[in-house]
Amino acid sequence: MNFHLNKNLGNWLTQLNGKTVDKIYQVDFNKDRHEDVYLPWLFFITFSDFDRFLEIEGDFDGEHIRINIYDTSELDYKLKENNLPDLPDRWRVYDTEQNETVGQLLGQKIEFIEYGIDKDDFEINGTQIKGQKDVFNFIRFNCEKLNLTIFEGSATGLGVSDDQYLKLNFEETFEIYKTKELI
Repeated sequence: MNFHLNKNLGNWLTQLNGKTVDKIYQVDFNKDRHEDVYLPWLFFITFSDFDRFLEIEGDFDGEHIRINIYDTSELDYKLKENNLPDLPDRWRVYDTEQNETVGQLLGQKIEFIEYGIDKDDFEINGTQIKGQKDVFNFIRFNCEKLNLTIFEGSATGLGVSDDQYLKLNFEETFEIYKTKELI
C-alpha cells in the first residue's frame, strides 16, 4: 500500500481506516458538564470491528493533543481511573450521546484520518521555534458524510468541530498527513 506518511508519529493511525466507531467516552468535570465552560479533556473511542481503542488527551500544553492506541483489555482500567464522580471538583467519565458534536462519529465508518504534526522549525512573531514531534496538533476523522476534527481548545480542553472547512490556529506551523492510500 502507498500511504502519504513520512515516517512520523501518526503512521499507526492507518489501522483505523475502514473501522466503525462503536462508543465514545469523555472525561469532564463531575458537576453539570453541559453548563461548565471547560471542555472534556479526554476521549476514549472504541470500534465495533477492532480490538483496540483510541485515547485522545488535551489540556496539557494549550497547543497540542496526545493520541494513543491501546488494547481493549485496558479500557476498563482507563475508565475506572478517570471516573471520580463522588469527589468534589474532580472529573468523571460520561457516555457520549449521538446529539453531541463528537457523538456524530458514533456508528460511522472511518474512510481515512488526517492529522497535524509540528514542522521541524517555524517562526511565530519573529521567533524561531523548534517543532514538537511527539504530539499532534489535531486529528480529523473523515467518514462518508462527516468530517469531524478534534483539537486543543486553547487550554480549555478538547475542541470538536464538524465544520469541514475549519481553520485551525497556527496552520502554518504544522504539516498535515493523511492515512488515505494514494493511487
